[in-house]
Amino acid sequence: MIFELCPTLSRDLLKREFGNTAAAFGVLVLLGFAAGMIFPDMAQQTLQNFAAQIEQLGLTDDVPQSQMMATLFFNNITASLLSMLYGLIPFLPLSALALGTNALMLGAFAAIYQQQGIGLGVYVLGVLPHGIFELSALILSCALGLLICRTGTERILKKSDTPFFRRVLDCIRVFLTFSVPLLLVAALPTMCLTLITGGVTLADVLTGALFLLVTAFAALSVGVFASAVFRRTVTATVMAYLIVFFIGVVTMVPLVLGVRNIGSNYDAMFSSTMVSSVAVIGGADGIGIGVNGFIYSPAMGLMALIADQTGLLKSTLMDYSYTMYRIYDYLDFSVIKWENMAFMAGAGLLLDLLAACFVRPREARMRRRSAKK
Repeated sequence: MIFELCPTLSRDLLKREFGNTAAAFGVLVLLGFAAGMIFPDMAQQTLQNFAAQIEQLGLTDDVPQSQMMATLFFNNITASLLSMLYGLIPFLPLSALALGTNALMLGAFAAIYQQQGIGLGVYVLGVLPHGIFELSALILSCALGLLICRTGTERILKKSDTPFFRRVLDCIRVFLTFSVPLLLVAALPTMCLTLITGGVTLADVLTGALFLLVTAFAALSVGVFASAVFRRTVTATVMAYLIVFFIGVVTMVPLVLGVRNIGSNYDAMFSSTMVSSVAVIGGADGIGIGVNGFIYSPAMGLMALIADQTGLLKSTLMDYSYTMYRIYDYLDFSVIKWENMAFMAGAGLLLDLLAACFVRPREARMRRRSAKK
């Protein structure tokens, strides 16, 4: 189904690119293992550099495990997306650099396990549960990046007539269809670990998964609506991304500007400026002030979800603005996240219905034309 929406990609082409990239990844892992066995100091240095990167992400022992889970997931999403987008630079296969760095690092870690007498079997069993999905997503992203880079290079050298922009859009579709779900599945063992150790509850995990599914449904509905309204594939794709960008980013602007305009005076929160930008929800005892932007923006809905489950935002907001820090106490995030999901689900259903209304008249006209002929 996905390949019908990607005219510049085929199943065979994607299989070939993925297979070649996976083979190169395997060879580089073996090279990293051999180098680690020959130069153990280099392997130890690689491990120390990796530990430093983990610390820079804020993943220390005192960090809540739910926060660690979310940070790792979004870090993997960012790394995979960048590995693909490196391909936008022609003549320089930077995606191969990202692939090689991860492969050599995995090989070096395997060498450390072997040198310390732990054994490769334990290492493989430790990596396999989530690595088979996470590494597949990384390899696919790098394969797409290399394909984009080669397409751009061949277009400049006039060795190919494949539309570059359309191929980039098709690669993004494949990334969203395969890489993102693979990374989500890869995070499931971490989610299970947090359940076992008491980091989060099962309800938190299910709520987070539901939020991702509802967001994906809303984004797909935007794509379906754009495809029904616009006949050209490129036009429909561009408009779909613009609509998603507007919903996800532009809807945050009034919220940010409205809060910043209040100033640092906490009492000013109840001024007419603030009253016009908030909506009161809840009862007399559990009153929360939910900013309207939280309802419409998926990004703000995600912030509400994380804030409700981890309390992660409070320290961040304190550094940004004292007023926002105090407003935090008045926001009922447990309600906002459900309002946000309800809005996205409703908007998705409405867009699907509108898309059906646009498609059916076209089908009727085509039948009438066929009957006349």
